[in-house]
Amino acid sequence: MPDKPIVGIDVSKNWLDIAVCEGPLLRIDNAPEAIGAWLDRNAPGLAAFEPTGGYERALATALRERNILFVRIHPNDIIAFRKSRGIKAKTDRIDARLIAAFAANELIRRGVRQTIAGNEILKELAARRRQMVASRHAERCRLAMAESPAVRQSIELIVTALSQSIRSIEVEIVSQLDADANVKDLARLLQSLRGIGPVVAMTLIADLPELGYLSGKAIAALVGLAPQTRQSGKIDGRGRIGYGRPSVRSVLFNAARAAISSPSPHRAFYDHLITDNRRPGKVALVAVMRKLLVTANAIARDRQPWRHAA
Repeated sequence: MPDKPIVGIDVSKNWLDIAVCEGPLLRIDNAPEAIGAWLDRNAPGLAAFEPTGGYERALATALRERNILFVRIHPNDIIAFRKSRGIKAKTDRIDARLIAAFAANELIRRGVRQTIAGNEILKELAARRRQMVASRHAERCRLAMAESPAVRQSIELIVTALSQSIRSIEVEIVSQLDADANVKDLARLLQSLRGIGPVVAMTLIADLPELGYLSGKAIAALVGLAPQTRQSGKIDGRGRIGYGRPSVRSVLFNAARAAISSPSPHRAFYDHLITDNRRPGKVALVAVMRKLLVTANAIARDRQPWRHAA
């Protein structure tokens, strides 16, 4: 356990509620100056907080600049911890206390490692691209059903504008990748793996900065590709995947479909699961997704192209 205090932080748009494990609770502004001043006076040994869609960026930056160990906790972990303690009330201060208790009782037991920093600008660009691609798909679906010329014209204008915006974002993403020689080289190496193209490589780099730093099992669990066993008594339910990084799973699904579309080791692996092991098609495809991820993790770790690359 760290010698310095463990703190749980509930992040809001305008303030942070900070609970010291078995200690006091205070509230400060969610602003770089206030956060920096508090950390300089009271540097914790471990800081834990939930991701909040970007409101935690100033906190994470200040912690990283001071080399303070911090962990982003998945909200599902806090929900389960809340239920285990029988707590039904929910306030910012209660949440801060819960996060601090979870960090002290659970994270320390599991073993804590520093959150790996990623490229926040690239992550934001990748998220924006996904949003616009989803909006364009929705508009195209509406266009297929529209009959009024005025409605169709309106939808077509929006689709054109979204397509232009997507191209602009993609140009900026390429610029971000090219700005860092290591990142550019990693993107090139990842694309040596069949099924992984520019979009998948960009998503892996932006949304999975842990790639290459964890074991194959750990990276699969982090993304949400580790099946969760469901067994009780004589009932042996089918394991399911979930949680983790849905954006990464989404692109890996498309990558797996591309990987098995033509003869390759991944196609042979998929056919083996279908033919010899009698696995359903979706289960076999998830297995290919996991195999792609583990292979990409090895490529990022060793900085070597896929061994089966042409």
